[in-house]
Amino acid sequence: MNVRDVFTFTLLVFGVLFFAFTAAGLLVTRELLDQIHYLAPGTLMGSLAITLAVLVHQGFTPAGVKSILIMILLVFSNPVLSHATARAYRIRHKHQLPPKPNEHISLAQEQP
Repeated sequence: MNVRDVFTFTLLVFGVLFFAFTAAGLLVTRELLDQIHYLAPGTLMGSLAITLAVLVHQGFTPAGVKSILIMILLVFSNPVLSHATARAYRIRHKHQLPPKPNEHISLAQEQP
């Protein structure tokens, strides 16, 4: 086992840990708006670590280029999908999109 293999393994472990943290956060939290925040570590840091692991191991082969494209897709689609989900949630539960005048907006809502 050489240094490159150890570095690849370390990056893969970090990537999987970020995705495991994301999954645990989604399971633990009950509020949708809180769950949306737990998606960021996996899609940003996890995909970056796994992409770097593929690039260290394979180089700029077709597999490396595909991993870069997948990472770019994840990094740019996560904020858009998070915003669209939060917006749909607000419309569904508040029956309105913009806040009313003098409305206090709280992310932690009480469940009945």
